[in-house]
Amino acid sequence: NKLYELMKNILLSCSGGPAAIGVIKSLRDMNFKGNIITIDSDPLSAGGFLSDSNYVVPLSDDIKYWEVVAEIIENEKIDLILPTGDMDIIHFSTHKERLETLGIKVYMSDLKTIEICQNKDIFYEECKDLFPLPFTTTNVNDFDFDFDEKHKIIAKPKRGSGSRGIEVFNSYYDVPQNKKRYSDYIFQSYLPGKEYTVDVLCDMDSRPLVSVVRERLQVKAGISVKGKVIRNEYIERICGELCKHLKVKGPVCVQLKESSAGYPKFIEVNPRFGGGTYFSTLAGVNFMELILNKTNYINKPKEITVVRYFNEIVV
Repeated sequence: NKLYELMKNILLSCSGGPAAIGVIKSLRDMNFKGNIITIDSDPLSAGGFLSDSNYVVPLSDDIKYWEVVAEIIENEKIDLILPTGDMDIIHFSTHKERLETLGIKVYMSDLKTIEICQNKDIFYEECKDLFPLPFTTTNVNDFDFDFDEKHKIIAKPKRGSGSRGIEVFNSYYDVPQNKKRYSDYIFQSYLPGKEYTVDVLCDMDSRPLVSVVRERLQVKAGISVKGKVIRNEYIERICGELCKHLKVKGPVCVQLKESSAGYPKFIEVNPRFGGGTYFSTLAGVNFMELILNKTNYINKPKEITVVRYFNEIVV
């Protein structure tokens, strides 16, 4: 419980996203006694009204972003940083070594791992020989005409999450031959089966501590709104092996989808808390209790089905 006693001021980025809100709710559930400080570029971000202190900061691609955030870290005497957004984890990982020399715990992966995970083309090349993945290429002409002319192909931006920019084509011949339009895209064999999200927590030596597998029953705008937590030892095992291979640290959100034959394949790895983080807490595995060392005992996740709904905040 030593870390739990020391970590009094926690910083969460992207407070408007479901990942940050899930972390806040998980902290409240464990009766965290410290301060939860949040940042976001939107003054009306929902998580900002659930935290103890919230700051409006520039967009993460703004040249002044880190200057503003660094001042908040200093003024609020931050002990622990848990980034939850895709863009700002680059900033925190870039400054991770410096922050940790100041005694600030940055519970996340190193920059090299993040760069691999955030580029779907590089991720494929790094993992294709060791793990099950759909065929992926940056050149649609690499597909096998004999097989793929009657099979769906999915086009995705190399970088990005939340299903933004994704297109699905019924066959190879339906893909527009617009090289400029798809210059920063990958093309993948479409997987028609069940989709899974796996919340994995690793320690700072990239050892997987626990994996919580969730079947995505309904998704809106890339966010799971209905999910079923299940036990699947095969998926749990390969997710742990993937995290060790990529040297992931801290929380990671892994996505898989089944082929037509029912084999799960990796489609994405996000080295941060996922939007369904609170599903794992409801299943009895509160990642924040483990990160803060409030408990050394890791529960086996309960098999539950979770349905989400909107909740209003009057400001």
